[in-house]
Amino acid sequence: MLVYIQSIIAILLGIVAAITDFKDKKIYNKNVLIAITASILSYFIFYNQIETMYIKNYLINLLISVVISFLFFYFKIWAAGDAKLFFALIIMIPFEIYEVPTSNVFPALYLLIMIFCTAFIYVVLETIILWIKDNEKFEQLKVSKLQTEELKELIIQYFMGYFVILFINNISFKIFPEFTIKNGGLMLLGNMLILIFVYRVIRETKKSLTTIIIFVIANVIYYAIFGFEIGLIDIKLFALVLVIMIFRRISEKYNYEEIKVDDLKPRMILSFGSVLKFYGSRVKGLPQTTTETTDSRLSQEEVDSIKRWSKTARGKETVVIVRYMPFAPFILIGEILFWILRLYC
Repeated sequence: MLVYIQSIIAILLGIVAAITDFKDKKIYNKNVLIAITASILSYFIFYNQIETMYIKNYLINLLISVVISFLFFYFKIWAAGDAKLFFALIIMIPFEIYEVPTSNVFPALYLLIMIFCTAFIYVVLETIILWIKDNEKFEQLKVSKLQTEELKELIIQYFMGYFVILFINNISFKIFPEFTIKNGGLMLLGNMLILIFVYRVIRETKKSLTTIIIFVIANVIYYAIFGFEIGLIDIKLFALVLVIMIFRRISEKYNYEEIKVDDLKPRMILSFGSVLKFYGSRVKGLPQTTTETTDSRLSQEEVDSIKRWSKTARGKETVVIVRYMPFAPFILIGEILFWILRLYC
């Protein structure tokens, strides 16, 4: 009974969050708190159905979920509301539902995978549709000098990330072999977050090349001391990461939308190019910068200033915004799939 009540609370929260994310571009704290309170009360009411042997594992899984949720928010993978929604859902999943060995410290990864697989499938399909509708798609396939430089940069970035991750994995496998083997999913997720951090910190080509040299030397020293194993070099991972990086470059083109200034609303996000148009304007209250993330959502005052700017001599009738993609619906679909697979399959 406890498991079914928790699943109902989780799905109801997911539905409400998806609706408010679509309607208001926001996941309200009060809805999350109400659901968490109902979940905790159900744990107290049906305490006799809790498998106490898993409490420690449940708490470890919960703690790691907090860290992952925060890091995803910090790296702009999702918004603060999405992080709180995911954390709330983890509270509602008893550890025994995962059906994994107790040595797996982060089984919530399975829910995370379902959520992001759903989102990735949507992005792929949407990108294909937008590419088909794009009248200039074949013009962009022509290789220019700029694109050649971008390809070189892409290759350098890939090898920088690859050798950094290879060294970290070598060390972690040597020091914590059993943990690394039994928590491969968590290690892979850690690799992804490390890569995001490395790519944010090291952007210049010269620094990237220096980093490659340092970590190539570090890996060579490691192999000289502990021996070389061909199995540590995963060719499939090499190809997969490269495909994802290339796809990301293509899909980024369709992350923007040109709209009339009159249709601009609070909580929308301006592109960097649109913000540049405001430089030198005497209109007060205009946005001065944008990260093109949820940190740069427009306020009502900024929207009013932009509308005043559009009526000046240097103003424009249109601006380019970052297309908003609510993430709560993907979380909802992912959690529904999770509960179906765990309860009925």
